[in-house]
Amino acid sequence: MSRQITIGYQEAMVEAITYIEIQAPYFLFGTQQTSKRFWSLPDWERIGIKQLSELGELDPIYFIGWDMMADLSNEIRLLQDNLDSIEFYPEIKASWLAHLIYCYQLLVMTAPRNSSPSLVIG
Repeated sequence: MSRQITIGYQEAMVEAITYIEIQAPYFLFGTQQTSKRFWSLPDWERIGIKQLSELGELDPIYFIGWDMMADLSNEIRLLQDNLDSIEFYPEIKASWLAHLIYCYQLLVMTAPRNSSPSLVIG
């Protein structure tokens, strides 16, 4: 079973979420088993990544609202800055980072500022 990234936003006074289409393969975030192994590494606490590291135990995880988008941006930056020091398959690390960056940027550039953006990995 694969983990996937889903992005969208909810506008004020509207109950429905507007989903944003993510081009293949950027919505993929590895198999659940490989992803759990990666996000269970002991490196995350040292690096300062808290929410993404929950993927080592939880499925799915949610980033909802602009405050959480700022948190996610910070965690993506920490991941990128420390990618070389994390012992895991280089191709997987590089592709997952690229997928996170693509999905995050697409979401924040598309969601209206008065909406509530959401990025879900699960």
